[in-house]
Amino acid sequence: MLLPAGQRASGEWIDDTLRLRADEKGLLARTPLAGEFPRQRVELIRDADPGAEVNRLYRARGWTDGLPIVPPTLGRVDEMLAGGPLERHVVLGEVEPLGGVASVERVAVNAVMAGCEPAHFPVVLAAVQALLDPAFNLRGVQTTDENVAPLLIVSGPIAARVGVNAGWGALGPGWPANAAIGRTVRLVMNNLGGGWPGAVSFAGLGQPARYTLCLAEREDTPWPPLHVEAGYRPEQSTVTVLRAETVINVTGGLDEVASVMGSAASLFGILHSGKAGVILSPFTARRLAEEGWTRADVRRELHGRGRLDARTWRRSWIHATVRATDWPAWAVAAAESGSIPAVREPDDIVLVVAGADLAIAQHAYCPSWGHPPCRITREIVLPTDRVTVR
Repeated sequence: MLLPAGQRASGEWIDDTLRLRADEKGLLARTPLAGEFPRQRVELIRDADPGAEVNRLYRARGWTDGLPIVPPTLGRVDEMLAGGPLERHVVLGEVEPLGGVASVERVAVNAVMAGCEPAHFPVVLAAVQALLDPAFNLRGVQTTDENVAPLLIVSGPIAARVGVNAGWGALGPGWPANAAIGRTVRLVMNNLGGGWPGAVSFAGLGQPARYTLCLAEREDTPWPPLHVEAGYRPEQSTVTVLRAETVINVTGGLDEVASVMGSAASLFGILHSGKAGVILSPFTARRLAEEGWTRADVRRELHGRGRLDARTWRRSWIHATVRATDWPAWAVAAAESGSIPAVREPDDIVLVVAGADLAIAQHAYCPSWGHPPCRITREIVLPTDRVTVR
């Protein structure tokens, strides 16, 4: 088996730090074998049932998300690498906060464990590169006591080609590509960055989105797709990554979406001038487009009507605990008029069309968390454009 664990550029293994922190917090009962593994690239495991033994060992070492994993054999990892555009030794960066080096091979190991197919690997690489962008603030995401998770939105022809679902049940369960791609991101954060609950990650409650939060934009969106809006050609594909504090289901129309946006759910987004996600049902998007609405019109409508009453803001616990000087000037000025928009400006709403063709429209609101404002888009590069390291 190829090891999934993180190693710093200096050669130190992050698991040694994790074992110390887990011991300090009294958490070793969950990972009793933390830090106990051969310090080499490949580990030979002999057992009558090697798959079960790998799962037992990896779970006890803290290398899983609690669910069973696919053993990362040399053959499976080689197949995964063949599905991507980069050679195995290319380094994408260091994964915060413990700084494990994200080589393409180490990412591929975690992709195998998560259940990815080789065709998914270009999406995984683009998503990991987005997470490593300083604007994503991965250190903050990994260590905060909030329950934030990466939201991955795939846009372009690759989504249908590799099976990233944008229709019925796009947020799961039941769709292998959505589940495995998002799960790989979490395993990379866990195994290369050290995001162990209670030891490094202090999210007090957690949330299901911290297993996976990945969907595609519908190809039949009535407006220009997200990747075209971001300046890419229609034949290209991208993944856009946001920080989502949670996913809130909304049934109804724009009135109901605006109502949820204008609630306490948006407090952290207001504090940090964040970029929020709105997943709009295709039924509603088509109806609005038929009436002449553009995507920009919808964003302006939600910005204008999705407002938090200033009295609610002043009574909130976060207003009482955050210094007055830390609130952004635009929010303070808006409060003087009686209400605060969920985001600073309409373009800070990332509007994506996804979900089933139901006449009873179902949407979702993903409030933002953290700083700096975050909407990161990366092109998904296919293996036909393979980069060779010389």
